Amino acid sequence: IQTPIHITQNRQTHTQTHTVDHHKLNAKPNGTPTPPHRTPYIVGFGGSGTVESVSPNADDETTRAFLNKNVCFIADPSKDGSYAEYIVCDVRLVAIIPDSYYDVDNSMASAASIPVAGCTALECMEKVGLKFVLPGNCDEVGGSGSSSNSSCKPTTTMKEGSRLLIVGGSGGVGSWITRLARAAYPELDIVCTAGSKESSEWCTKNGASTTIGHDEIEKKLGGGPKGSCDFILCLTEPTVALFASLSEVLRPFGKICLVVAGSDIKMLDLSFVFFKSGTVSTETVFSSIRCGYFLDQALEMSIILEALGRGALVAPLCDGWNEHRSDWREANKEGGYIDMVGSGHMRGNMVMKM
Repeated sequence: IQTPIHITQNRQTHTQTHTVDHHKLNAKPNGTPTPPHRTPYIVGFGGSGTVESVSPNADDETTRAFLNKNVCFIADPSKDGSYAEYIVCDVRLVAIIPDSYYDVDNSMASAASIPVAGCTALECMEKVGLKFVLPGNCDEVGGSGSSSNSSCKPTTTMKEGSRLLIVGGSGGVGSWITRLARAAYPELDIVCTAGSKESSEWCTKNGASTTIGHDEIEKKLGGGPKGSCDFILCLTEPTVALFASLSEVLRPFGKICLVVAGSDIKMLDLSFVFFKSGTVSTETVFSSIRCGYFLDQALEMSIILEALGRGALVAPLCDGWNEHRSDWREANKEGGYIDMVGSGHMRGNMVMKM
């Protein structure tokens, strides 16, 4: 299918897509009608590629600097997505891939995994008070005090005994959170829930201290007024029963971030969280776009790109990912990567070459 390409604003890039992020968000639910103005419906919310042109009326050096650069980008969900040969993006959703990054294995594929899953991970970590920072004079990754020392690894002070619980740790976002948190907080106790032996092993490989079953949270960690977890990131639907367990294990003044919303979110009981003076926040990487670019998501992508380029962490491409099978033609075959994502048994972040 060929659709017209319109660069209508003076801060947009026209990018040839190289690799795209692939997850369940990219599939329209059965029976959900596509609005007439979105036909054909082009899915895809992030990826990497090369900027071939910028807005012809671009009057600022920042926009023109993207020309001919390799980038990663978030796609505006109200516009055509990244499952195409080309995509038009606002420059506020585009990050230039730095030269230091190209030593990273599968560099364009790794970059494509950052915009949706990586930024979601970074944002929800910050919402519970876990900032991604570098030691000494490195400051925050991407900050003015960046160090040229390639062995510089992100770290910061963490209260002894602090614990992060990641509910659903083996998926793309959970894998990013575990790797970012382990790189920044070496002493942090990271607990991931997992549904199988393979998922448990994957979480441990990412840096989890411990793995437990999805239904073992309160039993294994301990609840009550004192709780056992300072930070909780819930990457599955917060059912009434699950949220009750999270409320039990939350420590006083602890923080919970909900990343998935389902029908049960309307019925959550906040009473125990209230008496613990806990904080509950929500996260969707697309809220910033809908609210007029509230966050600097280009900077978020740059932060992660720089950390990867320095060797502080590795992108969590899915278990068993390889370049040949990731080609979109191969991925669409029976038993290919797209079927893997749909099965719900994938570990890590899936990307697909266009």
